[in-house]
Amino acid sequence: MVPHWGRFVDLLSMEDGYSLSNFSLVVQITCTAMVLAILFWSIFAINNWSKVDKSRPVKKKEIDLPHMTVVLPTWNESIVIQGKLEDIRSQEYPDELLEVIVIDSASDDSTVELVREWFSSRGENDERHYLLIEEEARTGKSTSINRAFEEAREESSILMMTDVDCRLSEGALMAVAERFHDADIGAITAKQILLNSNQSQKTQQEGSYRDFFTRIRIAESNAHSTPIFHGECSAYRRDAISGHKLVENSNADDSQMAVSVVRSGFRAIYDPSIEFYEMAPPTSRSSRIQKVRRAQGLVRHFWRNRDLAYSAQSPVRGIMALELSLHVFLPFFVTLGFMAGILHLVTVANLTGLDSQEIGHLPLTHQIMIIADTIVILLVSSGRLGLPIPASRLTYTFFVY
Repeated sequence: MVPHWGRFVDLLSMEDGYSLSNFSLVVQITCTAMVLAILFWSIFAINNWSKVDKSRPVKKKEIDLPHMTVVLPTWNESIVIQGKLEDIRSQEYPDELLEVIVIDSASDDSTVELVREWFSSRGENDERHYLLIEEEARTGKSTSINRAFEEAREESSILMMTDVDCRLSEGALMAVAERFHDADIGAITAKQILLNSNQSQKTQQEGSYRDFFTRIRIAESNAHSTPIFHGECSAYRRDAISGHKLVENSNADDSQMAVSVVRSGFRAIYDPSIEFYEMAPPTSRSSRIQKVRRAQGLVRHFWRNRDLAYSAQSPVRGIMALELSLHVFLPFFVTLGFMAGILHLVTVANLTGLDSQEIGHLPLTHQIMIIADTIVILLVSSGRLGLPIPASRLTYTFFVY
């Protein structure tokens, strides 16, 4: 039996002032308004910050290259470790100024043996300082980075970390050193280039996310600093992180240090002219694991540093407030709004029997949200299935990230 409009009106006029449909509609409209407000804020901020540029031009003839330590954290990296060491050796940088530390977290494959083999066969012409640190137990990347930075030789004023499964662009170390000639800069991260961005639907989604990621990182760096770093390639002025230790086992170690740099009075920047190359996770499972770890780490990171979003003395007040909204509040509103939208559709379908005339008699607000709900579901579903519908991939990427 198809319910009538009179019954719908009766349901909406219950004594407590609420019905399931009415309540879900209110929640949905509220969440939609909050999501749109945050997104428009992001767009406005990006455009506004992009007009500012605090960078100082570097005159290469004035550069006095600093001592630098490059840290490679490893765990069961036998397949890629020697290739990574060759990647570092191919970089143009004076041998006497460069130290390379491999810190291994109790690998149970042949990683350590391969590192020793490579160290012993590097040749007499390679005068760089190499050090292998073997940890007795796997205690996490943050613990390894803390120890490696502590054991870096004293003359190293730049401490850099890079993952073994990525490759640095030609001249990356020199470019990093040149950027640190600006005394205001305390940390630098590089631009990620995905080598398999068109391999699968998942890698395409990652590429879409990274495009937006790049724009906002550049804009934040122009304004002052970006609080999100790429651990695959990031470098820090030693003076800017002295006294700061990574919070172990909380992920986002690279971004933790970026904020520590800001707290020390320096800038932490994203430099798109410095690049590194890596592969995006090609499967749903590997992508999901990476996203969950990244999301958990960033949520903890921004919540732990939320004072920088509220303090009037914070040089990154607007930046941290936006990132706190994007990574903590926005996912909540998107999830709650999507659930409320589904509930609204189900409730309306139950009350009207999907009769077009009954739906046409609903209040205009309900009709508008029904159309919006349907469009969102179609776009998300199309993006999930990889159908060539305009805006579907972007919508699905936004939803899952």
